[in-house]
Amino acid sequence: MASASIVQAQNFRIPEHYTLSTPDDYHKYDKDIIKCVNWLERTPPGDDDDHVKRVGRFMSEWVTGCPYVRFTSNARIDAFLGDSPEYRIYYMAGWAKYALESKMDKPDRRLCTYAAIKTVIKVYQSTSHAKKDSNIEELVKMDSQSKLHGWVNERS
Repeated sequence: MASASIVQAQNFRIPEHYTLSTPDDYHKYDKDIIKCVNWLERTPPGDDDDHVKRVGRFMSEWVTGCPYVRFTSNARIDAFLGDSPEYRIYYMAGWAKYALESKMDKPDRRLCTYAAIKTVIKVYQSTSHAKKDSNIEELVKMDSQSKLHGWVNERS
């Protein structure tokens, strides 16, 4: 499928039809992924849910299949998102954005994880209607005490 039509919402465009088969297919969407992440950071859970889900599907397909970003899940860190799975896409988004912007041949997993958690924290703190999540609150506290890097390093 070629990227034939595009949907626009809130000054943001995502491909409606896309192909992710070869490395070149993924590279075609690098700039779109950065735009996706920037939009997601401004669009917390509960806001424009239908579009967030569509962006999330695109983001998830790209991140999990991308041969040069190499997103890896970490059970010890994923547990902190267990009570709030809606933040999973923000975690993946932060990982992808850092990996793309760092322009490293092989992005550092710990730095990607740190960036991913920072994205979750940013979105969580900007969401006035978010249900309280004690795990994310703990991450916010560690970040405010400059302990988040150490926490990530212990778990990566």
